[in-house]
Amino acid sequence: MSLDQQVVHLRHREGSQEGTRYIAVASGKGGVGKTILSVNLGRCLSDLGKKVLIVDADLGLSNVHLMLGLTPRKNLTHFFFGEATFEEILVKVDENLYFISSGNGILELAKLPRDQVLSLIRRLQELSEGSYDFVIFDTPPGIHEDTIAVVSAADFPLILTTPEPTAVADAYALIKVVNKECGLDSFHLVVNKVEGEEEGRKVYESIKLLTDRFTTAKVDFLGVIKYRKNLIRRIIDQDPFDRNFTGDVYNILSKMDLGIKPKRRSFWDTLIGRLFGR
Repeated sequence: MSLDQQVVHLRHREGSQEGTRYIAVASGKGGVGKTILSVNLGRCLSDLGKKVLIVDADLGLSNVHLMLGLTPRKNLTHFFFGEATFEEILVKVDENLYFISSGNGILELAKLPRDQVLSLIRRLQELSEGSYDFVIFDTPPGIHEDTIAVVSAADFPLILTTPEPTAVADAYALIKVVNKECGLDSFHLVVNKVEGEEEGRKVYESIKLLTDRFTTAKVDFLGVIKYRKNLIRRIIDQDPFDRNFTGDVYNILSKMDLGIKPKRRSFWDTLIGRLFGR
């Protein structure tokens, strides 16, 4: 199916939907491509006419803006120090796509007290609900408390890995921890930097073998993103939107039930419950 055919198919299949959907892009280790997948998911959904917000959830180590080649005038740091409203830290990428930067190399954000974290969550909730069709969280890599909370609360917990053995092992570890600690049974897997579908499926089968044996998790294979040399140059040039890459992303989206109803307990209530034991 060509890229244009995929887009038409997705537009037709989605139909109308109600409520904001939440996608968590997570990985067991860094360097597997979470950020470039997050921004391309956002771009593809926005091109489908959906209003999308990308939240760089790696507090103090934000890099979405670097990927996009944008320099936000204000970020979460300005919000916390009362130098900007939440609306002022929103960065518009295009007509339907926005993101929030958490800043880079800012130690204070990594050490936020619990009351400020709760304030951030509530403001994000006010900003997101009813205003965006999809909110995408680019989470910190690894088994981080914030990552576990966001993944367990999301409508689409999307785990990204590569065929590298350490990446595969860490992806399984993340699924296992979220499954055992939070009781989440449903995950989506994408394999990046592969030569083709067969290589990605082998990675999926190895993770599935472990999850079937040692957890109650069910892992849904969404597909692959092929390794492309030219993409490295595009990332360096801060232009991450490659037509072939987005073709893979549209294929991934075609396997997701984008019209799924939000969970009975809201994303935000679940997130707060995970972080604060409520």
